[in-house]
Amino acid sequence: MKDQPRSSFAPTILTIFGATGDLSANYLLPALYHMDTEGLLPSDFRLVCVGRRPFNKRSFLDFIAKKSKILKPLKKSKNRDRFLSHLSYYRGDFEQPLSFQKLKLLLDDRRGGKHRCHNRLYYFATSPEFFSPIAAILRGSGLLAACVRHQRSTRILVEKPFGFDYPSARKLNRELLRYFPEKQIYRIDHYLAKETVQNLMVVRFANAIFEPLWNKDFIDHVEISAFYDDRVGGRAAFYDRTGALRDVVQNHLLQILSLITMEEPRELLTEYIRNAKVRILRSLQKYKPSGVRGSVVRGQYRGYLREIGHSSAAETFVALKLFLNLPRWRGVPFYLRTGKGLSRKVTEVTVHFKELPRCLFAGCAGNVMVFRIQPDESVELRINNKVPGFGIRLHQAKLKFGYDSVFTKHIPSAYERLLLDFFQGDQRLFIRSDEIEAAWRFIDSVRRSWRKSPLFSYPAGSNGPTQASAMMERDGREWWTGVDKVVK
Repeated sequence: MKDQPRSSFAPTILTIFGATGDLSANYLLPALYHMDTEGLLPSDFRLVCVGRRPFNKRSFLDFIAKKSKILKPLKKSKNRDRFLSHLSYYRGDFEQPLSFQKLKLLLDDRRGGKHRCHNRLYYFATSPEFFSPIAAILRGSGLLAACVRHQRSTRILVEKPFGFDYPSARKLNRELLRYFPEKQIYRIDHYLAKETVQNLMVVRFANAIFEPLWNKDFIDHVEISAFYDDRVGGRAAFYDRTGALRDVVQNHLLQILSLITMEEPRELLTEYIRNAKVRILRSLQKYKPSGVRGSVVRGQYRGYLREIGHSSAAETFVALKLFLNLPRWRGVPFYLRTGKGLSRKVTEVTVHFKELPRCLFAGCAGNVMVFRIQPDESVELRINNKVPGFGIRLHQAKLKFGYDSVFTKHIPSAYERLLLDFFQGDQRLFIRSDEIEAAWRFIDSVRRSWRKSPLFSYPAGSNGPTQASAMMERDGREWWTGVDKVVK
C-alpha cells in the first residue's frame, strides 16, 4: 500500500498506553513528530498519551523532550505548537481500572455539540502483563466499539516481548483474541520495517539472476548476525530474565530468516506473505539434548555479573546452527549469532554460494552476497576477478549498492513506517499469532536442549566466545569478516 497524503486518511485517534516510558521518548513520539512535520499524519488526528505521572500536555512534552535522545530541540521548534494541538495527556494507572472512567469522555470527541467518529487506534507500549488488563478496561469503558455509520475501525498495536516462551505466548494470544479478532491485532517487530529488511524480498523476487540460484543446489550456507557493542546498561533487569536468545533470535533473527528463505508469495498481500513465513518457522528442525553439542554456543561477557550485582546464568551471546526441513533447503546450514558487549554494532545477512564444481583457475572462491541491515545499509556481491600483472591471481572484490550513495531522500525510521501502516490498516509488516507461536516452539527446543551445556566467558569488545568460531571451523567454514582476499 502506498503512502497516502493527510487528506486521504480517516479521522484518527491514537492512544498510547505507557507513554512516559523510554519507548515513547526515543521512538514513538519522535516518529510521530517527524511524521507531523512531513505531512504524514491524518488531517484530523488526535494523540492521547496515557501514563501514571501527573502531567498536563505541555509538561508531558517537556518531560519527553528532556528524556528523548532525538527530541531535545523540541522546545525551540516552530512545529511544537502544531504538534501540541494534536496532543492530550491522561493520567491513569493500569492497576486501578477506576482511574480510566473519564478516558471515554476524552476519546469521545464532541465539538460544537456534535459527536465525531474516528478510527480508534491503541498502542500498548507497556509490559505484556498489562495487555489483558488494558483490553478489559477498554471493553468495560465501551471503547472497543467503532463507529459503524462512518465505517471506522478499532485496532491495537502491541510491543515485544510477546511472551517469554511458547505457553506464555499462546496464553497472551488467547487473551487478546478474547477482545479482538486477528485482523485488529498488530504485533510489532520493528526490524521488519527497516528498509534493508524489506529489500530482502525485492532483491530475491525482482531479479532473475538470483531466485533460480536460491536453493540447496547453489547455496552452501547462510549467516545472520546481529552484533551490539553496548552492554546491557539500563536493561539489566529485563535482560537478566530474557537473555540474548529470547531478546533477539526469537523475533528479529527468525523473522529475517523467514524472509531470506520463504517461497515466493502468490501476491503481495498480507495473508500470502504471512503464510509463506509461517511455513519456514514451522519447518525449523527442533533441537534435542543429544544433538545440541556442536550446534549451540552460549556465552556471557566478563563483567556482566558485576554490572547486575548477583550471579546469573543469562546468556549475553548465542550462536546457533540450524536446518530447515524443506526440499529447497535440505542440508543447508544456517548460522545465527547475536550478543551484547561485542566488537561493533552491525546486523547483516551473508549468503555463501557454493564453489564451482570445476574452475579453470586456481583458487576460485564461492561468491558471497551480503545484505547489510545496519549501519551502512547496503547490498554487496563478491565476485572473483583477475589481479592485474603477469600470471593469473584471483581477487574477490565487491560490487556494492549503498543506500547513502544512491538515495539522498530521508529514509523513514522503522517506527514511522510501522505507524503509517497502522494508520492505513496494512498488516504486512506485522506478525500473526501462529508466527509468534511457531517461533517460540523452536526457541523452547533450544532452551530445553542447553540446560546442561556450558556458559562460555568472553571479553567485552570481542566477537564473542572462541567456541563460536570453533563451531564453524568444525564444519570447514568461518564467520564472515568482510575482508577482501587475494588468492596467491
